[in-house]
Amino acid sequence: MNLEQYNNWQKFRESTSTSISPKEVKMIAEYYADVFNRKYWKPCTCNKKKYQQWIKELNDHFLSIEKPTE
Repeated sequence: MNLEQYNNWQKFRESTSTSISPKEVKMIAEYYADVFNRKYWKPCTCNKKKYQQWIKELNDHFLSIEKPTE
């Protein structure tokens, strides 16, 4: 996770919204692919469990790393 992604994810985590915007859906899919070295794939937004799983995994990763300096 680079500095920009780290800052964006921190801001995303601070949100109190119970839904995700199309922009956030794209961000989640992009970050998941990048962080976990997967092919970019954007599941249907009707598949809420997949996004919940990805958000949890990205949160776990976010909490396990130090803030990047660059």
